[in-house]
Amino acid sequence: MSLATISLGVPQGVAGWKILQQDTPASFTAFINNPVLKQQIAYFEKNISTATTAKALLNNYQLQNFALTAFGLSSEQNMNGLMEKVLNSSPSDPTSFANSLADPRFTAIANAFNYGGPSTPAVPATASTAEVAIGNLGQGSSFSSFSGTFAGITLNNVNLSGVTTWQGLADTLQTAFRQADGNSSNISVTLNGLYLKFSDSQGRGTASNMSFTPDSANTGPAPTASAPFDTVAGAPTQPATGGPAVTNPAFVQQVVQQYTEAQFQAVVGNTSNTLREALYAQQELPSITNWYSVIANRPLADVIQTVLGLPQSFGALNVDQQVQVLSSRMNIVNFQNPTKLNAMLNQFVAMSQAAQTQGPAQSAALQLLNGVGSTNVINLTVPSTPLPDSLASNSAIALLQSTANG
Repeated sequence: MSLATISLGVPQGVAGWKILQQDTPASFTAFINNPVLKQQIAYFEKNISTATTAKALLNNYQLQNFALTAFGLSSEQNMNGLMEKVLNSSPSDPTSFANSLADPRFTAIANAFNYGGPSTPAVPATASTAEVAIGNLGQGSSFSSFSGTFAGITLNNVNLSGVTTWQGLADTLQTAFRQADGNSSNISVTLNGLYLKFSDSQGRGTASNMSFTPDSANTGPAPTASAPFDTVAGAPTQPATGGPAVTNPAFVQQVVQQYTEAQFQAVVGNTSNTLREALYAQQELPSITNWYSVIANRPLADVIQTVLGLPQSFGALNVDQQVQVLSSRMNIVNFQNPTKLNAMLNQFVAMSQAAQTQGPAQSAALQLLNGVGSTNVINLTVPSTPLPDSLASNSAIALLQSTANG
């Protein structure tokens, strides 16, 4: 079953909005268990790590579609020239291409993927080493036990009874260290003449408190073991930092979550475009800091114009004129206030529902809801047909406005 045919059983209007405020996408089993959704997520999780450049991401249609959908940029599908410049923008550079656009969705996707961010390559580990000089080892002159620490691994009373050769001693100690190190092969104990050489490929530190205890039953000269010398502290590996985030599991799950939410909104739109717009506005408006960003984003502009009782023709005005009107009618900082944002979205859903159910005769009720006196309120639910050229061009102009104009 495709996502376009799913019905969530959510009523339209205020009743549906209340349900959507209480539940999450995971609450709707028909949606979350949809095989198409699962396949799309599985493909992204399996293949996104291969998209190590912006161009590689954009050249893979499925990955591009998934990423753009997750960040609310589906309308930019196949706009590879624009999106490559956006994705390659430096997140920390306020003058970068993405940061010069008023729409925060472009900044968000550039920051998240971090293709344009600085990167530091991985630094391999410097091995840690230490040597111990052994003397008088042989038949009738052996050690009974060993205790000590190397590479952060501590051994206590390792049995050395019966070990009468330097090679046997090296083998016994190597086996003991590797077992204590989770059966890894990072630690080695080898011979360097009559010296035992301890080394750790992970560079986890040097030797300390090494003690070889002679066997009390020895019949020959007591064997000797020096304190560790020629010690090298080493250094552990340093992983790559910065650069593309596509190999970061936390990033991948973040994008999956955003994609799932975006697809859920689309499924809600199968029943009610008003509820879809309200969900989208609830997600996006808190990050909006200037009116150009609202004007450039048609669904957000629809929500605000409906609440303010502005006709659809308002979108044909010069963008600077739109900013002047909007800023005089609403304080944009209210978007960062959850209580005020929630009240505004409740109003949007109620006004849209009234307009749809009552038609032209509902103007008095809508004026009462809007609190704008005699201002006519027109339902601005985005139609399925394309925007008039004047509206589309003004949205494009707003998109290119610098945030400095906000």
